[in-house]
Amino acid sequence: MSEVLKIENLSYVYPKSAKKALDSLNFSIEKGEIIGIIGPNGSGKTTLIKAISGLVEYEGSIKLYGEEIKSIPRIELAKKIGVMAQEFSPIYDARAVDIVEMGRTPYTNLFGDLSDRDRKYVDFAFKALNITHLRERMFYSLSGGERQIVYAAKVFAQSPEIFLLDEATVHLDIGNAQHLLLKMKERASEGSTVIATFHDINQASAFADRIIVMKSGKIYSMGDPEEVITRKMIKEVYNATCEIVKGPSNVVNVFMTLDTMLVNQ
Repeated sequence: MSEVLKIENLSYVYPKSAKKALDSLNFSIEKGEIIGIIGPNGSGKTTLIKAISGLVEYEGSIKLYGEEIKSIPRIELAKKIGVMAQEFSPIYDARAVDIVEMGRTPYTNLFGDLSDRDRKYVDFAFKALNITHLRERMFYSLSGGERQIVYAAKVFAQSPEIFLLDEATVHLDIGNAQHLLLKMKERASEGSTVIATFHDINQASAFADRIIVMKSGKIYSMGDPEEVITRKMIKEVYNATCEIVKGPSNVVNVFMTLDTMLVNQ
């Protein structure tokens, strides 16, 4: 495996805030890895995704294949990194196919004309995510979960080397969430790198090769899911109590214990 991303002393402070949203982060990611990022609200997960995608003026260094992300032209960066944010709200309504075709924008000419190759990527995205039946539907006529899958198809059509997913399954039912994550695993097996934030710790455990736990803008711990997902971590990072059970293939499952939580209040 080869190093794709190297992050050194990464920090970021939002304007008019004294608190660091990211505080001296250091880690690297290898080609084909699946990285899950977990942590409570406000821990810096989304800000980290924004920094890697070049959307905030960070301090420190983020290198993509040895080149500082800040120095890579936006159009070239869009060919390498595809971002699926928590919400996607186009300013005007359009057919689902028009939305997915936007994923090919980095590759089109000045007039936005799609080549035969572009159309093949669009068709692949619809088929891969089982949403061909939504192709001609207007985006804002879709349910929240359907919009999320169409948004995912847009990023699939982009065919980046690195997928950045910020709470990508938050609006999805269990079937669509499972299908999307399995398709992402397929892409990783083909050489893509996937970095995904999660609120659902069990999803992160089942999906990721390696977990990064964030707290207050810092990395609390990092490693294999079974190493980092512990009762101690849940208590110190989330201030919650739980039971942890190891399932098939050593997947770690976290069960919240409401009775204990109520006693502790």
